[in-house]
Amino acid sequence: MIIDSYFEVKRRSLETVLNHVKLNGKAHLDFKNDDRKKLRDELLKGWGYSKHYVDSAVNLVIGLVKGWITLYNRGRAEKLPEITKRTVYIKNTLFSFKDGVLKISIEPGKKYLEVDLAKYHWIPKDFDRLGGLILAEKELIVTFKKKVEPRADEWASFDVNLTNVTALINGRIERYDLKELYHVHRVYEVKRQRIQRLSKFKPKTSKRLMKKYSRRERNRVKDSMHKLTTEIVRGLRESNSGAIMEELNGIKYRVLNTSKMQNSKLSKWDARTFQFMLEYKLKWLELPVKYVNPKNSSRTCPLC
Repeated sequence: MIIDSYFEVKRRSLETVLNHVKLNGKAHLDFKNDDRKKLRDELLKGWGYSKHYVDSAVNLVIGLVKGWITLYNRGRAEKLPEITKRTVYIKNTLFSFKDGVLKISIEPGKKYLEVDLAKYHWIPKDFDRLGGLILAEKELIVTFKKKVEPRADEWASFDVNLTNVTALINGRIERYDLKELYHVHRVYEVKRQRIQRLSKFKPKTSKRLMKKYSRRERNRVKDSMHKLTTEIVRGLRESNSGAIMEELNGIKYRVLNTSKMQNSKLSKWDARTFQFMLEYKLKWLELPVKYVNPKNSSRTCPLC
């Protein structure tokens, strides 16, 4: 099966690329084009699927290692990177899309995977092209791309707090309660604490339960955030309003160094999830999003 073969290719690629990481002072990757060609030729021996899968696997691994190096140099990498996801990245050279039918090459000239996207009513109709695909054991993740020129007649500002989102929309203050979401995080935090105590006696069971409940927590958070951001976007669309938010990239790493209680609270903060979902939904509707420096923003705009 291609998923198993692709997983093995990623694993072998990671072993090779990690051997080219130099740790003299700060870590850096010494992996030249000749090294890449040699790795590719080695991986293609006995490979029965399209060659582009090997290329995408090597690209993914190089990106993974470079990301790990960045964390390592900042003192935030606790262990070496690992290949854990059994998924296949399918770049645009491996599929075609015509008349609503997606055709994915598995073995060149022999095997193809066809999916009729026209059968799924929830798929957007106004996209320009398809992006890369991700094939998992039980699903196919399809990304859609659309060129937009965002414009807005009005602007709304959003401040994402631990238990609420406060917004200034059309001159009115709106507050969206996140207490239930915070409670979800707290419930699963208690579950994880109990599972961790179990790990001494039943490590396999503990690992399985940890994975299960972590997945449930993520799904509940995503579901809640999708509903909230969809509600907000519908309102902004009616007034043709863009969104202004605080630039919070890396904010948790900058503030997660206080008390244990404060760190625990901040780990339940879903600010970036909210911003990510709101941004891509607004941009799809051709509405702009701006980010501002969070420093003194509450003083500058006391309403928000």
